Amino acid sequence: MNNQMSIGVFDSGVGGLTVLHALQKELPAESFIYLGDTARVPYGTRSPETIVRYSSRVAGHLMRHDIKALVIACNTATSYALETLQKACAPINIPVFGVIEPSAQVAVEKSTNGNILVLGTEGTIQGHKYTEALHRMNPTIKVQGLACPLFVPLIEEGWHNHHVTATVAKEYFAQVPNLTSFDTAILGCTHYPLIKSVLEKIFPTIHFIDSAETTAKIVHHKLAEINRLKSSNTTHSSGQTRFLVTDNLQRFRKVGYYFVGYEPDPIDMVDLTDADEQIVTKLL
Repeated sequence: MNNQMSIGVFDSGVGGLTVLHALQKELPAESFIYLGDTARVPYGTRSPETIVRYSSRVAGHLMRHDIKALVIACNTATSYALETLQKACAPINIPVFGVIEPSAQVAVEKSTNGNILVLGTEGTIQGHKYTEALHRMNPTIKVQGLACPLFVPLIEEGWHNHHVTATVAKEYFAQVPNLTSFDTAILGCTHYPLIKSVLEKIFPTIHFIDSAETTAKIVHHKLAEINRLKSSNTTHSSGQTRFLVTDNLQRFRKVGYYFVGYEPDPIDMVDLTDADEQIVTKLL
């Protein structure tokens, strides 16, 4: 496989841009193709079967661009589609990464008392994938899920440091029994790293795990291990990034600025089809 090929990254919308941004910092020489399935956002309200179908279409479309690795920059898609996509991509030697296992591993390492909070959307919390991952690593871990659905619209509004966001965070955390017993919290939605500093100010005794950073480090480590990196020595960004969306290009450009610090460009509109999904299903 050609090491000059791009790394594919996808999410149902803009949230996965935090993962892309972390990957760009971790792997500045690499090129990326990011696909936001904005026509079908959010995935979290869909059935598991639908999430797998949507994720397969996105993955199939990215495979058309001759990617060398695939990163699922979405907690919901990771929860329900990771195993399917890993199985499909194994025969063609494309490693597939999710955002759950890396964060869970760091949380287990950082927690001193084994009490871990998981913050996420309703779909992620109800999927219990973080709990399963944490218990595989340490069966004695105490896990408490906390759905925080209002964080996403607040973040997309650009209210990262707004007093309303802080107030909402306090209301959510007030629902957690024995909150002071938790020393670690996983930011289990790719939007949430943007309000990490706000949460740290309000809850200074809790260590917040950034799923974007942890995922980027795992991707770097694995690609180096299998000799798939473009370069491991460069300190200046030389890679290119291309953005694809399935709807609402202008909003993606506007909101994307909050996530990566610049207006994503170039952006192309794409239409996902049954043929894209079949690329994956034929490999299963």
